[in-house]
Amino acid sequence: MAKRRKPLSVEDGVTVALAILGDEQAEGATRKSARLIRTWSDPDDDAHHIPVYQALRLDRACMLLGEAPPILTAYRTELRRAAAEVREPGDPMARLAEAMAEMGDLAEEVRSARAACGPGGKAILPEEARAILTQAAELRAVLDALEHDVTALLPVPAPVEA
Repeated sequence: MAKRRKPLSVEDGVTVALAILGDEQAEGATRKSARLIRTWSDPDDDAHHIPVYQALRLDRACMLLGEAPPILTAYRTELRRAAAEVREPGDPMARLAEAMAEMGDLAEEVRSARAACGPGGKAILPEEARAILTQAAELRAVLDALEHDVTALLPVPAPVEA
């Protein structure tokens, strides 16, 4: 049985990259064994984290196949999760600008997937659907952060004394 990984975690990104590339292409991209690459995807193995330059190699190989970079996507998500834990709210205007950029990225993924000249024509292929869902998750994270920023600006009600 396969080990469950936190969705959009770095370990999940390595797993997705390996699934996209297959053992042979992943080994060619990293010059490492598929077995070692699989250890990089193990969330319980603290002794074997993926080196940044190897993550770049795997993402680059995925992009050469027309796929979104799964490890970069996971890394961005991890950073957003960490930023959401920060107590200090961000600037809502800056967050809105970030959301608009993410919306543009999402629109581009949908447009590309539905292009008549694309690999699936107007039908959305599974890898295109995965890229759309990834962009939607990134947009959702920014919108959640915007909501957090604005909510933090609301006055805190005074405690009621009994």
